[in-house]
Amino acid sequence: MENKISWKALEYKRKEKTADWYWAVILIALSIVVISFIVNDALFGILIIIATGLLLSISLTPPKVFEISINQKGIKTGKEMYPFASLESFWVEASDKSNQKILLKSKKPLMPLISIPLEEHNHLDVREFLLQYLPEVEMHEPLGQKIMEKLGF
Repeated sequence: MENKISWKALEYKRKEKTADWYWAVILIALSIVVISFIVNDALFGILIIIATGLLLSISLTPPKVFEISINQKGIKTGKEMYPFASLESFWVEASDKSNQKILLKSKKPLMPLISIPLEEHNHLDVREFLLQYLPEVEMHEPLGQKIMEKLGF
């Protein structure tokens, strides 16, 4: 078996958003801002305005392409390195051909689950390589993350 597996992937799957999506976000945000000012919570209203601006800005930014590589030391995604010593287990989610990914369970409490897209790379090769270093434990993405993907984030 090879000493390294590598491929390129998009930072995230971009969903084209319609004008209706932008209008809905703006109207919901404005409603929350008005309500927050009515109940004398101006700070929350300002926070919503800033968050909405960031959300709209991020939604207009195209995803970056980054290099993913797996070697004997760990998994590298772009500039981020995940050493095998900092990981507990992995799962290759390949039920949907268009949305294959590696799920890594980290030992760090603030980053418990790491999701890495597989793109067109053969998931069986990746699984076989990872089995040399980590145990395979079935896991699934959190419901919140799946909902956010459906909403276009």
